[in-house]
Amino acid sequence: MEVLAAVPDESQRAPRIRILPSELADQIAAGEVVERPASVVKELVENALDAGATRIDVEVEGGGRRLVRVVDDGCGMTLVEARLALRRHATSKLAELADLFRLETMGFRGEALPSIAAVSRFSLTTRTPWATAAWRLELEGGVERDARQVGAAVGTQVEVRDLLWNVPARLKFLKAEPTEASHVTEAVLRLALAHPSVGFRLRHGGRVAVDLPPHAGAGERVRAVVGRRLAGRLCDGEAAESGVQVRLFLAPPDEAQTTSRGVQLFVGRRFVRDRSLLHAVAMGYGELVPHGRYPTAIVFVDPPEGTVDVNVHPQKVEVRFARPQEVIAAVRHGVARVLAGAPWLAERPGTTPSPVSMYAVASPSPPMALSDIAMKYADRQAELLGGYRPTTAAPSAPAPAAGGFFGRLSYLGQLDRTYLLCEAAGELVLIDQHAAHERIAFQRLREAHATSGPRTQRLLFPRTLELQARQAGAAADHAAALAAIGFELEPFAASGLHLLRASPVDLAETEVVPTLLDLLTDLAETEASRAVGDRVDAMLATVACHSVVRAGDVLSVAEAEALLSAMDAVDYRAHCPHGRPVLLRISVAEIARRFGRS
Repeated sequence: MEVLAAVPDESQRAPRIRILPSELADQIAAGEVVERPASVVKELVENALDAGATRIDVEVEGGGRRLVRVVDDGCGMTLVEARLALRRHATSKLAELADLFRLETMGFRGEALPSIAAVSRFSLTTRTPWATAAWRLELEGGVERDARQVGAAVGTQVEVRDLLWNVPARLKFLKAEPTEASHVTEAVLRLALAHPSVGFRLRHGGRVAVDLPPHAGAGERVRAVVGRRLAGRLCDGEAAESGVQVRLFLAPPDEAQTTSRGVQLFVGRRFVRDRSLLHAVAMGYGELVPHGRYPTAIVFVDPPEGTVDVNVHPQKVEVRFARPQEVIAAVRHGVARVLAGAPWLAERPGTTPSPVSMYAVASPSPPMALSDIAMKYADRQAELLGGYRPTTAAPSAPAPAAGGFFGRLSYLGQLDRTYLLCEAAGELVLIDQHAAHERIAFQRLREAHATSGPRTQRLLFPRTLELQARQAGAAADHAAALAAIGFELEPFAASGLHLLRASPVDLAETEVVPTLLDLLTDLAETEASRAVGDRVDAMLATVACHSVVRAGDVLSVAEAEALLSAMDAVDYRAHCPHGRPVLLRISVAEIARRFGRS
């Protein structure tokens, strides 16, 4: 007789699936909304905008970790409404699903306030126009501790103290105070760009960082935000296509950056990150901006109502279009049309704008005289190239390797004032003159830095620079690394202003500021954990890039041959310090095959 094993009674087992405690659920939800102090500022300011505020004051301490305070003059709330606003999924913006596709407000998820309150010591003071007193609610970790009436002006004040105090595991991911402060400034400026009729003021530890009065329109607000230097160079215009309205503020190509941070995209007054729109802006600029760089532009896009889904990201920084190709085409064509009339395309003598495609615009430049090349590059080429002119040879430059590959090439000429055409045994060799010279300059800068430290020249009169928020944060965070390559920068009394007191000797005067701005933009994107040596190398590569010949520069035969000979004295000569290839080799057999000879 077979004996059956005893079957356990599963009803007695504890279930492995359980309902999360409300406190833990709120902290998890907060993780989607509260990425850093700037996220808190963004959510609170958006609530103020939805409340009809005409003036919004923001104050932060400790980069926003110790305190975020947002005060508005909007419509305020009753006690019942305030308590409802602090519950998850409570909102005044939605009644049904279809409302998601015709939103005209900034916040709608009903998660921001309870998520923020769950990870902070939180207080909300609010008063409606018809109330004689305000209500003040105090919460700790999302739990209400006190509610009482107080005296206050009409509107709402939210104070967020000790952000992430009860989730220390997430607190350690925040960056240094200057970096977090720069993110806050960036968040406020983006919101200010999208709402020009609202006045904004931001204080960091009592110091005014942003003070923008209400402006009459987007043009005034954009120029107030970008600063005096860039404001006068912006070209703006409007375009409409397939029902998509586009408002554009475009900077000249020489304001291009190494990252896409300079492109600010807004859809329905929301700042968004969208690769397709970014690509559309770049395509609109076409060949005006070199490959690997991004233009500086502020773009406002308003698609037809009901064709945008804003509910695809917890922080509402991504959207989905019902007809994306129409939106992309409208932006791309709008950029090209506005650029076609840009006054700065004709800034250089003897140039006239001419379209290079139906979407892009280019400005051809006349051949550069040899005397101009000599004046522009002789001083630093004498050192960096090893001396292509007999009278300016640099004894410190390493001698080219005897019989090296590049030195043995037969130089044929220049293609498109960018590529050196050379002949080797059985092949055609094309060399990118900028990448080759950059490789030489980088290695010699690195060798000089290793042996003698930074090569610095102090400025007789310090230069005043107006930095963007993220650039200012990078300058504070990476002051030692900047000093290691020769830049000495210090904050000035006025908001955003810095004094440049010293710069690397290897840079021409006209390249000092563009190089520094590129460095600060790159550093703002760099993780703090990156090794100091790696950061210095990356910065030396940027200095090298700005100190050498470029695409479009005419080289004499002697200059080209000196460049080729100098390449044999450097390591990793097949690539520039940024990783781009230096040369392209095409065999005669391949050429013959293309001509049908083999």
